[in-house]
Amino acid sequence: MPETPKGNNGPIVPGARVRVRAGSGARSAWVLGVVVDDYAAEAGVSAGHEWAPVRRWAVATDDGTLVFVDDGAIEAAPAAES
Repeated sequence: MPETPKGNNGPIVPGARVRVRAGSGARSAWVLGVVVDDYAAEAGVSAGHEWAPVRRWAVATDDGTLVFVDDGAIEAAPAAES
């Protein structure tokens, strides 16, 4: 089921333009990209490897990087940034 992000810029579904928080700590930044897939059914399941939890969203960023993020690190891209 699609989730409506803060700001109500539209649903987050595969194919949607989004902003994601990529990286961690002081090296993290918001980047633009497109949702590739939604792993809602698998998210939060350790599958025997707690060191690599399954993230909900797969996003292809505009710089060509594929990132995986959870709900707190993704939002619909504002129209001005799309």
